[in-house]
Amino acid sequence: MDIQKELKRVYDDYLKERDYIPEYAKILGEEYPEFLIKWFDTRRTFRGKGVLPEKFKELLLVAGAACRMVERSTDAHMQTAMKHGATKQEILEMSFCVWLIGGMPSLSLCMSALGKLMKKEEEGKKK
Repeated sequence: MDIQKELKRVYDDYLKERDYIPEYAKILGEEYPEFLIKWFDTRRTFRGKGVLPEKFKELLLVAGAACRMVERSTDAHMQTAMKHGATKQEILEMSFCVWLIGGMPSLSLCMSALGKLMKKEEEGKKK
């Protein structure tokens, strides 16, 4: 296995999905690239083709991140869900379900992430 080639593939996927490479991926890429590559390959098996559309998988990941109160993951997965076609209405409905599980802090985190994306969208329209 060509480690550098595989590592580039992982980084390219992150950039395509999130527009950035997470700090943990940078550190693992430097310190233990074999682990990052194998972990990312495993991740691809449940994130790739399947019965559930990608946007639903991402919405589930948003819900999990919001319930755990992980802002960066909530933001990233919501952005990816929208890239896969999730609408604001779907995100709102998912957020209401999150409220039932994680309470108001989780709902607030979802609303904050959605607000950031809406602001980014508006700024993109102005340019």
